[in-house]
Amino acid sequence: MAAADPSPSLFVRPLGAVEGNPTALKLILGGKLRELRSAAGLDPADVDVKLGFSRSKTSRIELGRHGCKPSDALALLELYGVEEEERVAEFMRLVAASRRPDWWRSFNDVLSDFFTPLVALEGAAATIRTYEPFYVPGLLQTPECTQAVIRSGPGRLLDHEIRRRVELRQQRQRQLDLPDAPRLWAVVDESVLMRSVGGEQVMRDQLHHLIAMMKRPRVTLQIAPLDVTASVGVGTGVSYLRFALGDLRDAVYIEHLTDSTFTQKPATVEQYRDMLDRLGACALTPKETGARLRASLEALG
Repeated sequence: MAAADPSPSLFVRPLGAVEGNPTALKLILGGKLRELRSAAGLDPADVDVKLGFSRSKTSRIELGRHGCKPSDALALLELYGVEEEERVAEFMRLVAASRRPDWWRSFNDVLSDFFTPLVALEGAAATIRTYEPFYVPGLLQTPECTQAVIRSGPGRLLDHEIRRRVELRQQRQRQLDLPDAPRLWAVVDESVLMRSVGGEQVMRDQLHHLIAMMKRPRVTLQIAPLDVTASVGVGTGVSYLRFALGDLRDAVYIEHLTDSTFTQKPATVEQYRDMLDRLGACALTPKETGARLRASLEALG
């Protein structure tokens, strides 16, 4: 059996604030267990048999889809030859942290399954890059704008369901107020400014809010003129999560009408990163964007 990595830590670097995100920790721990298994020359099916796991349990743990119980973690580390007390203690501390409830679990009554991957991981990102062709990005919406956007969506929702979804979005936005908040870089289609979502007063307040948010050092907003989005060929909204940790792969989230695509496949992620790079290079600069927002505000009177 191959020996484990001799580095002082099992992980690429200290995880820092990510330790407060149980979903991210499950992915990181699963990825590390996959590396250790590979180094030990074992297949997932081999591990299932050796440890008496149910079929595919090892694969589910490695993909972050199955929380790792402390007893399972200890058994896996022993099987993979990780014996140093310091490393085992570090790993088990993170296992305990990964088993805490995520904050968004309290919104399960209104949180769609297809939206969960983005909500679960965006707070752990170093940078959130997003392009929106139809609405102001959710992380930059006022509560009134959020309510109008939700009401315009498919299906008929009860008032309390709308209120809960607004609260969920506000809770997501509060992550931008934290000391270790992700950097938000948003590109918005120019047509968004031409839609009066919720009426003139809602749009007026929303424009004021965008101008205020642009003053934050960790928020960048760019307006993409219509000819730019036509030439780049984006087609739909996308969110790209860039993680500073080598133990967690970057991800892309593309939302559709009734479902979404969430992937960490390197080839797909690279394609969308390239698209966002081209959009950012062709869009108005932040200074020009601020002027465009003020012009739109003046046009509303």
